[in-house]
Amino acid sequence: MGQRQPGDVQDGKNIYVVEFWATWCPPCLTSIPHLTELQKKFNDKGVVIIGVSDETAEKVKPFVEKRGDAMNYTVALDDGRKTSERYLQAYGQGGIPTAFIVGRDRKVLWVGQPMGGLDEAIQQVDEGKYDQAAAAKQDEHRVNLREYQQAAAKGDAKVAELGQRLLADCGDNPDALCELAFAIVATPSPARDFGLADRALDKASAAGADKAKIKSTRAISRFESGRQEEGLALAREAVGEASSDPDKARYQSYVSVMERRIKAVGEKPVQP
Repeated sequence: MGQRQPGDVQDGKNIYVVEFWATWCPPCLTSIPHLTELQKKFNDKGVVIIGVSDETAEKVKPFVEKRGDAMNYTVALDDGRKTSERYLQAYGQGGIPTAFIVGRDRKVLWVGQPMGGLDEAIQQVDEGKYDQAAAAKQDEHRVNLREYQQAAAKGDAKVAELGQRLLADCGDNPDALCELAFAIVATPSPARDFGLADRALDKASAAGADKAKIKSTRAISRFESGRQEEGLALAREAVGEASSDPDKARYQSYVSVMERRIKAVGEKPVQP
């Protein structure tokens, strides 16, 4: 199943991106145009993107066909969840969308969210510049982030200590700081530490992080902390300042969610 057939698949010469998704998953739908763009960009480099769903063919096939060229990469079905066991479960990944980069030597080199650095990682793997030691450190950071999110969701008393430790561990790494801030504001919890998220974003800004990325995360922070109109305005600004189409699409999805939530409670959205 799929909208494209890889033109030149040769053993030992291809880089594979194995992405787990589902038709019912909103973040997965946001990732689809990004993956299509990546397949087009890296097609001549021997990169093959495969989207794997554990849903039925009756569910997935019409979904893929409806999108046509907007979902222009290979799509496969996970029979009996065997592929999920070998990737998601083996690498301790509990959510989707999650993508894996498999190098030309058939080793998994990168694991993460499709919208979170996948394109840069593919580029580095293709050029032989991928730093596995740095990636291992980043993986450790993400494990700690998941621990923080789980503690926050449960209202665990240790969440404040974990947050401060994570902030210190991020140092001046702008990507890690933005990832921390997003993890804080996007984790449903009555005790979300919006102040910690702001401190992380301030440090990220000083370290030269992408301005639209910072603004989009701060938008969520404002919105979730009760300052809905300010959050919506910041999200709209982030859309206008986005440096790539995938980023623009992601930030626009934030705007859409915020507008729906404001409308649901009968509040008037701010005008652009």
